[in-house]
Amino acid sequence: MMLLLESLATFLASFLASFLIMPKVIEFSRRRGFVGRDVHKPNQPLIPEMGGLGILFGLLIGVIVYSVISLRLETWPIVFISCVLVAGAIGVWDYLVTLKGTIKTILTVIACIPLILGAILCPSEIVIGKPEAPFIGHMRFTLIYWVLLPFAIAAPANAVNMIDTFNGVMPVTSIFSVLGLFVASIMLGRWEAMFMCLILLGALLGFLPYNLYPSKVFASDVGSLAVGAAIGVIAVIGRLEIIGIVSLMPQIMNAFYVLASVRGLLERRQMKERPTIVLGDNVIAANKSEKAPMTLANLILSRGPLREPDLVKSYAMLSFFSFILSIITAYLMVIT
Repeated sequence: MMLLLESLATFLASFLASFLIMPKVIEFSRRRGFVGRDVHKPNQPLIPEMGGLGILFGLLIGVIVYSVISLRLETWPIVFISCVLVAGAIGVWDYLVTLKGTIKTILTVIACIPLILGAILCPSEIVIGKPEAPFIGHMRFTLIYWVLLPFAIAAPANAVNMIDTFNGVMPVTSIFSVLGLFVASIMLGRWEAMFMCLILLGALLGFLPYNLYPSKVFASDVGSLAVGAAIGVIAVIGRLEIIGIVSLMPQIMNAFYVLASVRGLLERRQMKERPTIVLGDNVIAANKSEKAPMTLANLILSRGPLREPDLVKSYAMLSFFSFILSIITAYLMVIT
């Protein structure tokens, strides 16, 4: 019963904090001139950005409420929120000065430092190097895992950032990814991961109504990098790395297409042509130019143009499929 009450209180705190702060974030962004054009609308309206600040606020309140009601002094809440805040700070920096793609990717590696420190200082609480996989069970990596650990945060952070191109697509796809980790954490008894998932789900659901079509605010890099980093931390601390990869397949596919087509790490503002073009009545079609980068949207739109909400629904269906696969993966881990 206590676990259920802690779970509900943590989730509600994160959700309400994110949902209630968003109007103030929107007002703040508009007043400070933090706005960007919605390029997928014919008239390209100016939309307030920096909405990710509301997500960060929800995550912070969720962690604080959990720590207060649980009456437990634990390491994971500090590691979790520290990694997220560092990633969010990098997102703010990128928004203000427009970092190059390679620089931004390298900087996101820094977000892993709190996780590394937590594992070194509290190895009994933050277990590193023991991922699990179906049919194999516990795997033990020593040096190689520590080498790859920074990419466990940087990779999902940048993958989530790269998919944030349409109204609502980042929170919708991320919610399905986190739900996969949430169900898996319950099935495998990873309670720390479960609480982190609840905190992140609450913040995303609080932000979602403001970002759905027609979007009232954009998350910008501060939100997408923070959300991706949070997913990476959950996967590592919960020893759910394989499930994290499965649940993030749409984001990973999109990142792979982009990197393969542009042959490098380029900021979207550095790309000469956009991957999609806007037709009349808010209809989006794939850009067939050879200079246009390839994205998951191009693949979806290869069958024909779609309205933006319908395109995002296609993303949601792919994410739901990954969610189901992640649950199946978790089940196979339980029975083997």
